Amino acid sequence: MTRWMTAAACALLAGCSAQDGADPADPSAYAVRLAVTPAPGGSVQRIDLPAAALAALRSPTRADVRIFDGAGTPLAMAIAGPAAGRAAIDTLRLPAFPIVGPAGALAAEGTELRVEQRDGDRIVTVVRGPASAARAVTLGALFDTRAIVGRARSLRLDAVLPPQQPVSFVVETSPDLADWTPVGGKILYRREAGRAGAIGSEAIPLDDIGLEGRYLRVTWTSPQRLLAPVELRGALVDVARRLDTDDRPAIATSAPRRLEAHDVRFTLPRPMLLAAVTIAPAAGEMLVPVTLFGRNAPDQSWTPIGSGSLRAGATAPIELSGAIYRDYRIEADRRTPGFAAAPRLKLLFEPARLAVLFDGKPPYTLAAGVAGAESRYLAMGELVPGYRPGAEDRLPQATVAAPPSSPLALAQADDRPFSPRKTLLWGLLLLGVAALGLMVWRLWRPAKAG
Repeated sequence: MTRWMTAAACALLAGCSAQDGADPADPSAYAVRLAVTPAPGGSVQRIDLPAAALAALRSPTRADVRIFDGAGTPLAMAIAGPAAGRAAIDTLRLPAFPIVGPAGALAAEGTELRVEQRDGDRIVTVVRGPASAARAVTLGALFDTRAIVGRARSLRLDAVLPPQQPVSFVVETSPDLADWTPVGGKILYRREAGRAGAIGSEAIPLDDIGLEGRYLRVTWTSPQRLLAPVELRGALVDVARRLDTDDRPAIATSAPRRLEAHDVRFTLPRPMLLAAVTIAPAAGEMLVPVTLFGRNAPDQSWTPIGSGSLRAGATAPIELSGAIYRDYRIEADRRTPGFAAAPRLKLLFEPARLAVLFDGKPPYTLAAGVAGAESRYLAMGELVPGYRPGAEDRLPQATVAAPPSSPLALAQADDRPFSPRKTLLWGLLLLGVAALGLMVWRLWRPAKAG
């Protein structure tokens, strides 16, 4: 009897977990599989994950994504962060305005710069600092970046450097030419005076600093006396321009459940990391202020994660807090009539951009959505030769086949007091208690006389 109950419990548990035993090395184990066609050109190309692939992911870190070749071998790939996926990179050329003054003047406390117009050129001079009889030298260069809207990713200097001597560059920013804040720096070394002799990437990372209304200043030093002067003629700055929020991958869903005019609920097939939700009134409602709540289990309390005002004909998304939930509740403001019918939903995801090395045998397949997969992402610098921030945006773009246009099917809510899943779990628990009680009774029952 005891063996039978134990075997039954094991069989039930095995049936519950059979789906989680999929092999991430098997392309057929993934929920979504889409054909990929590389573009003519280089072997390293970029892929923007479609919404259908993002909606199928089981891992919050997007570890369950693979690109398989025709032999079923996963290809090497790297992934760009969400911020990179939401931006376009513009490269702008900046003219350099030389800063002249006595040697060491910029190191003096209280130093201030003045921009003057001389014979059609702008010259930056040191106007406050200790008096010195030393001859004027070039101390650095100033860049006027006040009109640039966006975040600076990196700065590349158009400079002539003394060969075979390391030169340390420091980049600073200021709103008024008086107070300067360091934002980046790098030591550059060239075997020859030209850029062809450079060792490594010369891009100076700027960590997405804002440039609007500010100046940039570049100064340089060297641990030894330079045998030739540094000539800084200009610079190229890579600026990340944020894309419209409507460009984010999105997928429509089936109709949510309208419990009553002010309470609409929907349950995702699995917990998902959503960027936003678009809620569109379906019955011509003119104005419906709403609050969106989320939770992961019926015994949890609802957590507010976003709010907004819905208007007829408008589709402004409700931005979410970044937490992962499965159950959602849309609560309409009770000062309004609420929803006359269930609204239309669209789920928005943060973009994800892959850089993939297509070195296998076609055809290629994008696969996404399997439990238990481990991350296989390389660092972007390991995959893209001579990588600098934003380089993945300039790679040739491989084409991903369009996924089926059917909406994402929402799951049935598991909020009944005795749902099948809860009944099964309670049954297993009671079965285990009965088996344990039976074993204890057989061990401790009195032995029969004679």
